[in-house]
This record gives sequence, structure tokens and C-alpha cells, in this order.
Amino acid sequence: MKAKFNEMMTRFYLNVKERIADERGVSTIEWIGLAAVVVALMFTVSKAMDGQGASLASTIVGKLQSMIGKIGE
Repeated sequence: MKAKFNEMMTRFYLNVKERIADERGVSTIEWIGLAAVVVALMFTVSKAMDGQGASLASTIVGKLQSMIGKIGE
């Protein structure tokens, strides 16, 4: 009985070790994690700037127009 249990546990250990060593799909999980961080950051920034969007947008547009105007000079 003890030998059978030891054999079963050895097979289980080797199976788990083989699955852990298999790195297929790891990069997908990393990219999903990175995307989640970017989305969370964008959500945080949008909530922090709530109500300031119009002034921020006009500032960005003004800077872009200024830079475009300087190209022809």
C-alpha cells in the first residue's frame, strides 16, 4: 500500500513538474497583464482629470497648432 502511494505521488510530482516547465503561452499572459496595467493607468488618469478635459484638450490643440505653424518658418 505504501509503495503504491509513493508511486502515485511520484507520478503526480513529475506531472506537475513537467507542466510547470512548459512555458507555452507565458508571453500571452505577460501581454495581458501589461494591457491590464495600461488600462488601469488610463482609467486612473481619466478619473484624476475629471472635469479638466476641455482645458487639457484646448492646450494640446494649441500646442499642436503652434508646432505646425513653426514648420513653414
